Amino acid sequence: MNAQRKFPLGKAPFIRKADTSVSTSRMMKDFSIALFPLILFAWVKNGLMPYIAGDVGLVGMLYPLLFVIVGGASSLLIEGLYFMIFMKEKDLKKRLQESFAVIPGLLLAMILPLHTPIWVLILGCVFATVVGKLLFGGFGYNLFNPALIGYLFVMTAYYGVITSNGGYLNASEVAIEAGVTPLTHFFGNPNLSLSEIIAPYGNMGNFLFGLHPGSIAETSTILCILACVYLIVRKVINWRVPVLYLGGVFVLTYIIGATRGYALDLRYPLFQLFNGGLAFGAVFMATEPVTTPRTPNGKVVFALLLASLTVMLRFASDMSEGVATSILFLNMMAPLIDRSMAKARVGGLSKKVIITYCIFGVAILAIFGFTLMQIGV
Repeated sequence: MNAQRKFPLGKAPFIRKADTSVSTSRMMKDFSIALFPLILFAWVKNGLMPYIAGDVGLVGMLYPLLFVIVGGASSLLIEGLYFMIFMKEKDLKKRLQESFAVIPGLLLAMILPLHTPIWVLILGCVFATVVGKLLFGGFGYNLFNPALIGYLFVMTAYYGVITSNGGYLNASEVAIEAGVTPLTHFFGNPNLSLSEIIAPYGNMGNFLFGLHPGSIAETSTILCILACVYLIVRKVINWRVPVLYLGGVFVLTYIIGATRGYALDLRYPLFQLFNGGLAFGAVFMATEPVTTPRTPNGKVVFALLLASLTVMLRFASDMSEGVATSILFLNMMAPLIDRSMAKARVGGLSKKVIITYCIFGVAILAIFGFTLMQIGV
């Protein structure tokens, strides 16, 4: 009977709580602790450093922090009003604590460009909280990651407003020769060598530590890795999704780089790993217990599909980032993956189980094969 309880098909994270000694409340507290260094780094990079350089005033220095605070406060207020007006909730404080209402807006603010107008951020928080979370039934029932739903809405509806307002570059980065994020520069100039692509931003160390243009708080790969280690040790997330997602992207982009003459240059796959919010997405978005598979083999399939889809969107489409779209698409597929893998996990090496694994394996190879065809390899 206990063994059977490992394979329920209800919505997480309540199942996760039943399967481990880690409470949902403690998971979210550890999640918030892991986010704090990235928020602090975002303020230093986009506020304090430009202030010291004389590129912004006091308001500009504080703006990155205020932006993130407004994001979290907006989603908290929106959810509070929803519970108060529509649900007639009596113990509002307890309900908001259990719902972790601040998280969608907090994450959304962290992955948006610095020069996103505050009113656009608030609209994004409304969309993320209401459409991405509450309409599905609230915390634990949402099909998609709410923050990414809000991000997709903002970047689709208001990208022109954001770019005209200054886009991704902080006041100290506007002098960068390329004038765009590294991935946009990479895919917009296919005839340049990798060294020429990297040169405007300094060196690979800048990409590792996050000292390059990007969204407010997702550029530091090293902080994302440290957060990943912390969350794994605390048993908040499972190692399979972030490790296999990042490892898969590394391997697939190394293969692409090798076909372009970079077989002995690991900077090619590392450049893809350190940019576009990939590490942030792998650690904080792709591991959300509500919207990702719960079975161990389901997590493996999910992560490898994520890697192949992200590489395809980056190299074979106009989406130079690819992370958010990949995660949202796989969120939709997570129930199917979980059901298939749960049956496969307890079915032994039967013909049906082997066919199930082969189908997912072929899908992963087909996506990558399509990518190679599209880029002319």
